[in-house]
Amino acid sequence: MTTQIDRSKTIWWLSTRIIRRAGEPEWFGYINSIGLFQLQEIRTIDSWCNPHAEGSGDWQLESIDGVWEFLLDDLLPIPILGKQYYLLFTDALNSEIASNHPRLKLLGYDLSDETWTSSLLNCGRWEGKLAAIAQKVNQYGLLSLEDAKTAQSLLPSCWHDNPHAIVTIWALFEVE
Repeated sequence: MTTQIDRSKTIWWLSTRIIRRAGEPEWFGYINSIGLFQLQEIRTIDSWCNPHAEGSGDWQLESIDGVWEFLLDDLLPIPILGKQYYLLFTDALNSEIASNHPRLKLLGYDLSDETWTSSLLNCGRWEGKLAAIAQKVNQYGLLSLEDAKTAQSLLPSCWHDNPHAIVTIWALFEVE
C-alpha cells in the first residue's frame, strides 16, 4: 500500500490488528531473521507483522477527536481481548502527538518506507552501526523517538540503495 502524506496537517491512521506473540508457528524463524531474541510480542505499522483483524483496514482520520467518533460508529471490528488491539499511528515528526490522552498508550516508534514495510521489523537483521540501536527495542519491538531519529539518519548510508532505507518515523498508540 503506497500512501501520499499531506504534511500540512496531522493525519491519523486507525485499524484493528492481530498481536504476534512468541510461540506462534512462524515466530522462531521470524525472530531469528531479525535477531531480536528478547521479544515476546510485536506491535508495528507493518501489516505482515501485525495483520489486520478480519474486516479491518487502515482508516485515515484528520483529527485525534475523529478516533472516538469513528469507534462509536462501529466501523472497525472490536478487538478480541488479549489477541487484538486498536492501533492508532501518525507521522511522529510532522504531527501533534497526543501522548497524554487518557485513552492512548504510547507503544513506541517504528520506521517504514512509503509502503509501510517496517525497516525495523520486516527488513532483516540490523547490522553494523544499526545493530546497537536495534537491541534497544522495547517489549513491543519499537524504539524511543531519539533512537528512531538516529536510525533514520543512519539507514541511507548503511543500506545504500535499499528502498527501505528512506523512512518515516511513526508514533504508535494502542487505543484503550
